[in-house]
Amino acid sequence: MLTLLELTNEPITAIVIATHGLTVVTVALTAVLDPSAQRRREARMVLAVLLGRDRNDR
Repeated sequence: MLTLLELTNEPITAIVIATHGLTVVTVALTAVLDPSAQRRREARMVLAVLLGRDRNDR
């Protein structure tokens, strides 16, 4: 069993963390900058799921 430190030093872990970070940034920018209110609302719901929050909370 790998320890947390060993796991975070694995290349695949760095790739997964970086990919997740880029996804969150892209969705956050869409939630703020998209001209359509419907798309902004949908992007905020996706962002809530990516951040581990209930998408129905305000």
